[in-house]
Amino acid sequence: MKIKSLLLALLAFVFFACPDKEDEIPAGSLNVEASVDGKAWQGSGNSQLTKVAGFTVWAIGAGATDRSNMALTLDAERTGNFDLKGNAIWTTADQVVHSATSGTLVITKLDGNKASGTFSFKAKPMSGSGPEVSITNGTFTDVNIAR
Repeated sequence: MKIKSLLLALLAFVFFACPDKEDEIPAGSLNVEASVDGKAWQGSGNSQLTKVAGFTVWAIGAGATDRSNMALTLDAERTGNFDLKGNAIWTTADQVVHSATSGTLVITKLDGNKASGTFSFKAKPMSGSGPEVSITNGTFTDVNIAR
């Protein structure tokens, strides 16, 4: 199960590290917000929905101008609660990648090609050692869904 979670997280990272030129992120749109260890963070978000061989991977990602980013992966396109343990990544501006050790995401609105919701998670560095990061009060509003 841990390998599946890591694979989903890496897939999400790839989707957002290599944006498509057709992505519909308006310039300056900061539609993802959270507190990272108590400090305000904002980023521009988008998502990709992929269905392959009966599996659904919905990756929601956002990046900030300082190169920090986060990626959240889900296994279904629906409203409701999702477990983020092993399904969320936080990358610092210094490119230190953290993987979620616990957390939840709630899709509160799913309307056509837009999604909104809330999230929070705790994450530890994927390599080496370092302190756990706490992501709280996370929200995303009308994030585009590319299919």
